[in-house]
This record gives sequence, C-alpha cells and structure tokens, in this order.
Amino acid sequence: MIKNVFEVNSRGHPSPFNIDINRYFALIIAGPSGSGKSTFLRRIIGLISFYDTDAEAYFLDFKADEAMFPMTGNHVARGFYCLELFETVCQRFEARLNKQENIAHNLYLIFDEWQAFLAYLEQTDKKKHKDVLSKMLMMNSMGRSLGLRIILSSQRFLMSDLPGRYNFNCVISLSTSFLLATNNRQLLFPDMEKDEVIVKPRGYGYFQLEGEPVKMFRTIQVRDEERLNQRMQELFSRYI
Repeated sequence: MIKNVFEVNSRGHPSPFNIDINRYFALIIAGPSGSGKSTFLRRIIGLISFYDTDAEAYFLDFKADEAMFPMTGNHVARGFYCLELFETVCQRFEARLNKQENIAHNLYLIFDEWQAFLAYLEQTDKKKHKDVLSKMLMMNSMGRSLGLRIILSSQRFLMSDLPGRYNFNCVISLSTSFLLATNNRQLLFPDMEKDEVIVKPRGYGYFQLEGEPVKMFRTIQVRDEERLNQRMQELFSRYI
C-alpha cells in the first residue's frame, strides 16, 4: 500500500488517499509542461521507497532532467541510454515469466517522458519502435502476477503509443484544464464528458482507479526536498 499519494475531498474536507500498488499495478501520469508532473512523480518515488521497503526499481528519464531527478546508479538511465535499461527490465520480466528468477519483491519500471522516447525511436528506428511497443504490451498484460509494476509519465499520450491502454488501472491527470481537450479526455477518462470537467488551478487534477468513477484530487506539498532526494537515491541503490 502506497499511502498519502494525494488528497481527495471527503465531505468538505481533504483526506489522504492511498493506492494499493499490488492491485493498481500499472499507472499513467499525464500533465502538460508546468503542471507539476515531475514534482508529483518525485513524490511517488519517495513514497514507494518508504512504503514498499523491498522494492527494486528502474528509473528511465528520457529528457535527462538531473536537477529534478538527481539519482545515480546502474538502475537509472537518461537520454539515449534509456533504451538499454529498458531492455534490461524486459530481460528481468522474461526471467520471471520463465521461472528463472524468483518473485521475491516488486520490480518497478518508472519511465518519465515515455511519449518523447517513442517519438525519438519512431524517427530513428521504426523496427525498434515496434519492438519496444510489443514488449511494453507484454509486460503490461502479464506483469501483475510477476511482481512487475509500471509507471509511465509524459506530457501527453497517444493511443497508438500506449499499448494495452485498458490494462493501466490507475490513470492520473496532473491538470484539470488538460481534460477540456477531447483527445486527452477520451484517452485518459473515456467515460468523462466535457461538461463534467471543473477547471482548477495548478495542484489539482483528476484520477481514476479501475472500476471506479473519476475523482478530483489535490497534490500534497513536498516539505523536505533533501530527505526526498535521499529516499529516491535509496530506492535505486537497493539492488546492485
């Protein structure tokens, strides 16, 4: 259980909301530039480190924002090196699938700027682009029982580049006005109508868990940046 992910209004009062990462194992985090997406992702990583104490995680940051994500180690890749680490995660998944590796702890694939990564592959190597999509579909479809947890973050997503969209069972929009655009709303929350969108300032968004209605949330402020950085580094340094 990942606790205090964000706050949800309950009877007029904001209440901390928890997510069972073993049930809601595949997350989409969407949000335009300036919506606080990277800050929210940092906080999620810190919460995983704190609450999932045996977790092993891989972090891929295609835009290489070292100021926002300062972690180092062989479980972290930036820019063009993301492809190599993605293949490493696929190999770990296949080892678990073929019972060559025991499922002793959760294995996280956390990928920031997924859409930008795919756009780069499509321009430079269409065969590899297709291969990556195929592998992500397989991991998304079968990862739950193998202890694989997937978190994809991007400014926006395209249906063609989001294999197994309906296997992602926790969808988060780090912006309310973002959902006024039909394409964004239909991909993230297909049952939501435009007139249901309430525009709020930065710090508010919408989320939906599988089988539940769309709800508005408010992000929780990070109070100790130094401690958060330590937790993030600890998560990606557990397994060498």
